[in-house]
Amino acid sequence: MKNRIPAFFQLERFNIQPADIIRLALGCEPTDIQASVILMPNWRAEIFGVHVDQLDAITPGRLYQVKYKDQPISVIRCGIGAPLAGDTVLALGYTPCQQLIFAGSVGGLDPAMQVGDLFLANRSLSGDGYSRYLNAQVIPPDVYLQPVEPDAQLTSLVASVAADLSRQKETPFHRGTVISIDTILGQFLRLPHYVQELGCAGIEMETAAVFRAAQLVEIQACALLQVSDVIPLNKTLFTGRTAEDMARRRAIRADLLAPIILESIDQNQRGDT
Repeated sequence: MKNRIPAFFQLERFNIQPADIIRLALGCEPTDIQASVILMPNWRAEIFGVHVDQLDAITPGRLYQVKYKDQPISVIRCGIGAPLAGDTVLALGYTPCQQLIFAGSVGGLDPAMQVGDLFLANRSLSGDGYSRYLNAQVIPPDVYLQPVEPDAQLTSLVASVAADLSRQKETPFHRGTVISIDTILGQFLRLPHYVQELGCAGIEMETAAVFRAAQLVEIQACALLQVSDVIPLNKTLFTGRTAEDMARRRAIRADLLAPIILESIDQNQRGDT
């Protein structure tokens, strides 16, 4: 198994072996991770249940394996925020993982969006603190608001699959720039700048770290997100969302987001275009 962790992150000098990292991070052995991975901060693997032939818990609550069209796929719940997501992706550099689709929530910054809509990140701006640690320098240049992009090939494939299935389901599908931040309460002051000056259509907490870490460990990665709230409509995480909004979100996640991810992984693994 190839070790793709950059030399400046190698930990053998501290008597820490690759298997030790995977055991702590995911509760399994490196070989338990498949070439294809779905990474989610908090959603449960059961959202894929009706679309797969098999769903097994490897580490209950954290790591699962599904089988889709005879292909095994690892499903990982990493926890919320850049540090947990980023460290999980770095750790995957010690495993067979080759492609990764991140699936999480995004706050919508466009009033044309609805709670539950799907959103594909074209790029992410680093508003998180974790991203600055993905550098060989002890005191690195500040990467605040610097863009990082997902894998172009995988993103294009997911866009094609998502556009087709979303059209069939008559569900809006958006693409654009997101900003990854470390705060929920502190975001509101800055939203006009993010939208008007930086052109952001969404705000979330993990994608910049995921994309940067994936580039370091040579993993194809992209992010298919679901709109959790639409701030311009006063539908925030705190107030304004209706029971109908949340029911729509759950239904789209299970009926549309899940099959888009599975089908994209399958096509990418098989080399379909």
